Amino acid sequence: MQMETLCTERLILRPTSEADGAACLDIWLDDEMGRYLADPPRALADERYLNFAVGIEEDDSWYPMVAIHRESGVFVGTCSVVPTEDGMCWDLGYCVHRDHWKKGYGSEMVKRLIEEGRHRGIRAFTAAVAQENAASCALCRKLGFRVWKSDGSFAKCGTDIVYPEYIWRLEL
Repeated sequence: MQMETLCTERLILRPTSEADGAACLDIWLDDEMGRYLADPPRALADERYLNFAVGIEEDDSWYPMVAIHRESGVFVGTCSVVPTEDGMCWDLGYCVHRDHWKKGYGSEMVKRLIEEGRHRGIRAFTAAVAQENAASCALCRKLGFRVWKSDGSFAKCGTDIVYPEYIWRLEL
């Protein structure tokens, strides 16, 4: 099952398809753009990562989306929703291509996902963010999230890099 296409003032958020795999990997596995993601560096990506989009249209464990600029059709980034077991909370993820940093696209994507969640009766949203990721922490703060947990960490796959993390939470 996939989420329907969502629109914002400047973006179209549509379900990720197998054809989007290369564009997604270009940002997630990039040393700079994917720095604060758990995904491995490109040189360490195994077949599972490189083929993540195969069959993605049938994966109902999460709702991966790509962000496309409405006017130009250019790929801007990715965002996703992972529902909790009880279905009352959505864990949000987002990544913006460096060509579009500092233009408000991350906020625009997350705001639209929150609106959709509110419409569906979702009561809370979370986002796991590396504590040193100042831009993402600022985005969460700006949208009304509060640090819910600050004692965890995550490792960048295939490396010795471990990031202390904040779990940000927004209650509706």
